Amino acid sequence: MDKKYPVGEKTYIQRPLVLGQVEQLIEHLKGLKFPKTFDLVGIQESLGEKIYLALAIILVEEGKSPKRTLDELETIADEIHWTIRPETVLGVVEDFFELTPLASILQKLSGVMLNITSRLSTGSERPLSSSPRETSPRETISSGDIPPENASLSSNT
Repeated sequence: MDKKYPVGEKTYIQRPLVLGQVEQLIEHLKGLKFPKTFDLVGIQESLGEKIYLALAIILVEEGKSPKRTLDELETIADEIHWTIRPETVLGVVEDFFELTPLASILQKLSGVMLNITSRLSTGSERPLSSSPRETSPRETISSGDIPPENASLSSNT
């Protein structure tokens, strides 16, 4: 589900983030402390000038790719800084948490990390395939003796 926002003369779209955008946000927002209140003042106090670059990462101009260099993002951030309306910023932030279920992603990531940590600490490894290991004929276990080829199948008693 896409969200559209008029910003100046352009229309920007917010979609669920792709991995490249996530990486850019993580790099850009290192050390961020979340505001006590999610109003414009709280967001501005928390992000400071970083808010404009964060918006430039999250929002993609209609018809364009989310893949942008830092220079491109800085140009977009400056443009957004001087054209976006305060109520639009609040809408973008609210929609961001709706489109990007961070709690769900973090919960899944935590589960994956616990699973990996558990396997590493016990030293157990699961095979890549769920099918049984192949054995060579020399390693085939017999369930009994194989009679010689010249042995009689009848008893001589």
